[in-house]
Formats: sequence, C-alpha cells, structure tokens
Amino acid sequence: MTDELSTPGESPNGIWASSVADLVSYRHLGCTSQQVDRDRAVGTMRLRRDMRSSAGLLSAPVTIAMLDTAGICIDRVYFLGLTHIEVQLLDPAADVHTLRVQGTVVRWARTQVFTEATFVSADDPTRVIGVGVADWAVIAPTPEGFVYIDPSRAEEVDESQLPPLPLAYDATPIDGGHEISILSSRIGGVALHHGPILVTLEATAMDLAAATGAGSLAVEHASVRIVKAGTAGPFRTSGTIVRDGASVLVRSELIDHGNGNTLVAVAHHRLRRGN
Repeated sequence: MTDELSTPGESPNGIWASSVADLVSYRHLGCTSQQVDRDRAVGTMRLRRDMRSSAGLLSAPVTIAMLDTAGICIDRVYFLGLTHIEVQLLDPAADVHTLRVQGTVVRWARTQVFTEATFVSADDPTRVIGVGVADWAVIAPTPEGFVYIDPSRAEEVDESQLPPLPLAYDATPIDGGHEISILSSRIGGVALHHGPILVTLEATAMDLAAATGAGSLAVEHASVRIVKAGTAGPFRTSGTIVRDGASVLVRSELIDHGNGNTLVAVAHHRLRRGN
C-alpha cells in the first residue's frame, strides 16, 4: 500500500498514520496482510456480496487486496507510484468465503518495482481463483523511521446495509459513467488513491456492458494504467464498448476535470456474458 499523501523529506510516521486513519480504500474491504520475508507477503479478505457481480468476483476489490499485500513489503523500502495493474479471474468463487492473496516481489529494479500475486481459497489453497500483477515507479527511498500500520481495521459488517461499492468510494452514477465530485482524505487527500480509481472504472465497464444486453456478467480480465495523478476533481469516468458478444470488451477512462481535463487512468475490462 503506497502512502500517496507523503513526499520525500516529510516525517513518515505522522503522515502515514493520518492517511491510514482516513483512507477508505483498504478499510472498507477489510483486507489485511502479513509479511513473510523481504519479497513475500500473504493477505486475506472476506468475500462479501458487494465484492461480487451477478456471476463472479469483481476485479477491483481483489486488486486492492493484492496491492495491500504488495505494499507491506515495498512501502518500507520506497515511495512508489502505481502505474499498471492486471488481474485475471479464473473461478467465480461463489462458494469461497475468504480469499487468500499470495504476493511476491518479482524484481527490485532501480526505477521500478514489479510485483505479482496468486489468489486462492483460504480454505483450499490448491484452488486458484486468479492471478494478478502490478508495476510501480520508484519515486524515492522511504525515510528511516517508517513503521507499517495495518490499514484494514477488519470488522464484521451487516452485508444487508452495505452501499454499492462505488458509493462507498464517494462515486455516484452519471450519464455514461461515474463521478467523484470532491477530493478528500477518504479517497486520497493530495492525489486520488488507486482504490477509487479501480472501483469507478470497473463500475463504469459493468454498467456499459449491462446496457448492451441481458444476462449475467462475470469479469475475466482487467487491465488499468494510471498515467497521471488526479489532484483536483471532479473526476468523471466514461467508456466505450470495443466488442460485444458472448465476451464483452470495454475501454474506460477517468478524467480530472478540475485539472484541465487531464487523463488520469485508462482501463480495459473483458466480461463474460452468461444466461
């Protein structure tokens, strides 16, 4: 989990603690991780109804859990900017109650860090639910004194009271997409965090695909590139159907309208249409 509110030279403990206290990205999902060694970590996340589509898992919560598991290893070494994420989901996991994330740092390079993860059932680690990768740009070494704080605050929730996932990340539906009207510490503070970026882009893809035909939708593959920090807002998503059929491919993007209509992120989601 990168501390996107921090910059090199600032006190790492105070800023990290305050960002964790407010940031909704991990806290809402209840994902939590433990470091095994310098290159490996293991995370868990209880799979709730708001993390599922009509036919499988949503990729955004799974991806956020993967990034949390990567963060417990890499945040103590570098300040990083997340640039690219891909997740492939192989199993709808309808009967899986808890996801286990097996994360690995593939390489520590001079200007980039590369991580990957395998998602399995916590009750049966031989059952592979999917895989994911994330690429990070190195900004600066993490200052000495950094102490990792578990951001999850995992707790039991009443699933019947949960809001739609975009709403939990301060996003509301608009014509053709979603909008986050105000940048706050809940969703990143100085810059929009990758949690709301991932959630709103996927919600946009699901809505666009649902509008083209009947039937359930299962996410098979999600690819997101974060090309610039979102610093102003309002942030709005939009998208287009690249190909429709039994498999639907959607391209979506997130624009920072308060910062010269700057492109923040681009995503492609491949969805499988069922009965």
